[in-house]
Amino acid sequence: MSIIEAIKQLVLELGAGGIFVATALEYGCFPVSSEILLPFIGYVVAMNGYSLFYTILIASLGGMVGTTTCYLVGRLGGRMFDKLANRFESIALGVGKAQSIFEKYGKESVFFARLFPIARTYISFPAGLAKMSAAPFMIYTAFGVFLWNTALISAGYFLGSHWDICKEFVKTYQWQISAGVALVVFVFIAIRNRSRSKRGL
Repeated sequence: MSIIEAIKQLVLELGAGGIFVATALEYGCFPVSSEILLPFIGYVVAMNGYSLFYTILIASLGGMVGTTTCYLVGRLGGRMFDKLANRFESIALGVGKAQSIFEKYGKESVFFARLFPIARTYISFPAGLAKMSAAPFMIYTAFGVFLWNTALISAGYFLGSHWDICKEFVKTYQWQISAGVALVVFVFIAIRNRSRSKRGL
């Protein structure tokens, strides 16, 4: 049985607990694709009559556990992180790409990287290695994780048995989707800051 099949079974058998564990593993850099896992979770909860919002919340909590674990490994692990990077080439490559993004864009990249492939999974490591403060890391991560989970779980929820269409669509247009979401967030922040500036005048 493949890892993704095992996690699917976990979600089916354990419900909310399975969703929490599955998303914690996915965000914790296990080889599980969110483009497959999250729409499948949406499909499962739709078939079983579970609350969509509650599911997104549980998945986001699981995602926070996974990302925070990676952050702590980067911040406190030291040799543990070096061993992981040496043993798993994919982790070393992913962290290398995420590291360059973090160095270029700073702490805000922890939020925006959650919306883009590869960096989305590995950005927690360079944030930890850079000793980024825990509070902004958690805030940026929470927003990014919640947005990504909401988009993909909702897609699977409303597509039902055709949830796998979402997987193919996201894989094909992931960069465009991510850029679109990031642009919407950027515009929202800019409008909010402008409104605050006007009120301050």
